[in-house]
Amino acid sequence: MRHTVTRHPAFCPHVSREPVSRPVTRRAFIGGAGVLALGVAATACGSTTPSKTSPSGRPAGTALVTLVAESSRNFTRNFNPFSPTSRWAALKAMYEPLMINNSATGKLDPWIASKAEWNGPTRLDLTLRNDVKWSDGKSFQASDVVFTFELMKRNKGLIGPASGAWEDYLASVEAVDPATVRFTLTKPYSPALYILVSQFVVPEHVWSSIPDPVKHTNPDPVATGPFTVVKSFQPQRYQLTANPHYWQKLGVGGLNIPAFSGNDQISAATIGGQIDWGGLVPDPDKTFVSRDPQHFGYWWPRTTCVYLMLNTEKKPFDDVRVRKAVSLALDRQRMIDIAVWGKSAPANATGLPSGPYKDWIDPAVVQEGASWVGHDAAKAGALLDEAGLKKGADGFRTLPDGTPLKLSIIVPTGWNDWISSSQCVADNLKEVGIRVELKTIAYETWTDSTYQGRFDLTLGSAERTATPFEFFRGMMSSATYKPVGTASALNVQRYKSAEADKLLAEFAATPDLAAQQALSKQLEALFSREAPVVPLYEQPDWGLYNTRRVTGFPTEKDPYAPLTLQSTPSTFLVYPKLRSV
Repeated sequence: MRHTVTRHPAFCPHVSREPVSRPVTRRAFIGGAGVLALGVAATACGSTTPSKTSPSGRPAGTALVTLVAESSRNFTRNFNPFSPTSRWAALKAMYEPLMINNSATGKLDPWIASKAEWNGPTRLDLTLRNDVKWSDGKSFQASDVVFTFELMKRNKGLIGPASGAWEDYLASVEAVDPATVRFTLTKPYSPALYILVSQFVVPEHVWSSIPDPVKHTNPDPVATGPFTVVKSFQPQRYQLTANPHYWQKLGVGGLNIPAFSGNDQISAATIGGQIDWGGLVPDPDKTFVSRDPQHFGYWWPRTTCVYLMLNTEKKPFDDVRVRKAVSLALDRQRMIDIAVWGKSAPANATGLPSGPYKDWIDPAVVQEGASWVGHDAAKAGALLDEAGLKKGADGFRTLPDGTPLKLSIIVPTGWNDWISSSQCVADNLKEVGIRVELKTIAYETWTDSTYQGRFDLTLGSAERTATPFEFFRGMMSSATYKPVGTASALNVQRYKSAEADKLLAEFAATPDLAAQQALSKQLEALFSREAPVVPLYEQPDWGLYNTRRVTGFPTEKDPYAPLTLQSTPSTFLVYPKLRSV
């Protein structure tokens, strides 16, 4: 079991614009010690004066929500939102985006920008809220947005959702008036809407005097988000309390973010009721919910997929017949039952998760693609024979030149669901005559190997995006292709298609939804024909909650936002709904 608790998912289109050196540590262990007795703290610091006492005896609205949020054994005080080593809270509680792509509803939710409007194919105007202030009391204005984008233009080491926009399509950013920002593009590029509005904003009056924004640790942040006051900070825990000038009403006092020594400690704290939000326990119906059905719950919507990434720069994976044979050898339901306790469904041949993209997926592609996204060992063997991978006397296959076919699948140590899935891959491929050695390696080594293209097989996932454009761009575009030895955080399988480039260019050039959906269906068909990666199963968005002290979490019955703590920046949608018990 692993805990999906950090900032960005691996192989995500939205972070494709970030430097490859940025850690993508979504699946790492959580480190630290000595916090099992913590639970929810109470304080009135940084929040409005309470008017009543809750049933728990605390002043209403002052509970600190305890989260399983970070993977670190020793926290360092870094709240620079542009930094790859910043604390989780920098982008989850402090620095807000202009708008939020809500993967639970499929909508683009207004946030500190209230409206986005295309005025022509290359001009995007944003209207800002007029009631937003920075946590030091100064007004948030269009000039802050312009400054943020100009700061990123001048300092290439700054990381954010819109990193790379200047190089790709952004011509200028200007403040038309204090509440209006105008983006002018160098070319029609409809995905720019979702990328630009996802960018967090920093205050000009603070950051304009920072000599080196790349190295700045920002220990005392000034931001527009709900929890900006660093009440306490130690290597094993930090606590945040409310922004005194937050533009929305809050029903909790802040966040309590402890460190843990490992998964066992997290599970013990979660099952013991000491965690309010987050964490992961095996078979949650039996191990978690059954202990307190009135207060304990989880919601695991499936908003992305897990894929088997085959290095197409290496033989025999340059042959689509082999890629599809591998797919046919795999028992996806067995993976789901073992790795995620049966709480998922097999992926389809479009590569897209069925829930978020139900209006995009072409049923005809799904139906036809079932011929290669399924489990048929005999058909897999026939395809391997056709591709020249014959079985030897020992029952294992060789390459067409007679070289024994020996492969490895790499996965980070501690990612137990992916380890289980990878073991299923190795077992299934052995059944059709392919030797695969499972290697668990340090996360940093795995990241370097996958980004550099120095692997045979590994697992990957994709980000939750408003349209399928970024998914297909990351899977099949020459724009994201890099040769082996040159790092790529996206197209790790090293696949490119001129046909995909053409369709993606047409998609980007039109803002018309019907036209985009038609182009997506062509991309889906291409994906199914070429199998650049092998879809395995739809990935649950891990999220648990405990309502003994705090209520208002999104649930399956009230799916107003994702419950997961890993989906930047959807946590901002949740905070205003939370209430101290």
